[in-house]
Amino acid sequence: MNLEKITDKIKKLGFTAYEAKAYIALLHNNPVTRYELSKNSGVPRSAIYDIIRKLEYLGAVNATSSKPEKYVPLPPEQLFNLLERRFKEDIEEARESLQNFDTELEPGHLWNISGYKNMLHKAREMIGRARHSIYISLWHREAERLTDDINMAIDRGVRTVIFAFTPIMIKGAELYSYELSESELEKVWNHKIILVRDQKELIMGEAEYKNPRKTVWTRNKAIVDIATNHIILDITLYGIRKHIDVGETVSAMQKGGFQYLDHLITNHYSDKNNTLLNS
Repeated sequence: MNLEKITDKIKKLGFTAYEAKAYIALLHNNPVTRYELSKNSGVPRSAIYDIIRKLEYLGAVNATSSKPEKYVPLPPEQLFNLLERRFKEDIEEARESLQNFDTELEPGHLWNISGYKNMLHKAREMIGRARHSIYISLWHREAERLTDDINMAIDRGVRTVIFAFTPIMIKGAELYSYELSESELEKVWNHKIILVRDQKELIMGEAEYKNPRKTVWTRNKAIVDIATNHIILDITLYGIRKHIDVGETVSAMQKGGFQYLDHLITNHYSDKNNTLLNS
């Protein structure tokens, strides 16, 4: 990975470009004076004093007792631990500050999630909150990125049903996969994802990272039920094509209303048949 990419990743942690460059330069060569650090990092001499001061405040560098002062970096792993603790503390402080602002989400509203990474973040968050069931339709690439989260849900006892056209390797799930070549499918279809949590919450849409699209997140009951039924239909067709009994999975995915509907339909046509036979 080149220096520019490393700098960009460190900037995402809250560092400025100069701060990131100075820290990376210190990792390469330390201990050094401010003058040497300016020369090694490309940070202007006029800015290096403030940059060092900010890095010291962040805990990313320390000064030695030598004259003139020289600086050494905090090792990356220790820095990440420090930032993680500080970030958690900041979140808790912000949460306490905003706890009186109780804004209820409109249950029927559709929220757009922009970008592939944000879609994965939301999917992981939903899987992490699952208590009873997860129903997923997805491709191999997205399954790989969500495998750890799905495995943790399975370990918690969450019933996990997965449908896929492409190969999926997740043990403990009720898996229905045609195991078709992902590269072949990509010639005619875009990657898609449907994820239903506890039959209460849904994320659905295209899962493209090269040309990121918007995915939809909602708690709208009707739309959640429609998405669930879409997965049920795919699994039902899978069972018919593969001559596999999927009845137990499909029955578990259906709510009581569907079972009662089956009862009404069966009785209705049974009565009609009896009428025809007796006429």
